[in-house]
Amino acid sequence: MRSRYSAYVLGLVDYLIATTLPAQQAGLNRDAIAAWSAQSTWLGLEVESSEVFGGQPEHAFVTFTARWHDSSGEHSHREQSSFVQNDGRWYFIDPTVVVTIGRNDVCLCGSGQKFKKCCSSYL
Repeated sequence: MRSRYSAYVLGLVDYLIATTLPAQQAGLNRDAIAAWSAQSTWLGLEVESSEVFGGQPEHAFVTFTARWHDSSGEHSHREQSSFVQNDGRWYFIDPTVVVTIGRNDVCLCGSGQKFKKCCSSYL
């Protein structure tokens, strides 16, 4: 989570996209990410907790609060984000990117498991 926050601060849009679940990357709006990153003054990140769950693949929750200032004032956003590890890399599971997948389809994360047994509860 800290690396993704830092990427917003530094305008590293490619990193933000690369660290999002690969099956969701095409649904991201690169221009909107770049604009939000550039038009904001980033004020801080507080990671409140993280919880890693065992199993293959590993999943995790990170609860954080991010603060920033833009043309409409100062903002704070608290969120519990979901992550999944695939091939030794952690990916953000973006709840704003709509994906069409059935419970019995192969999971988005590439684990080979059924979606209902893998990432469904993290979306």
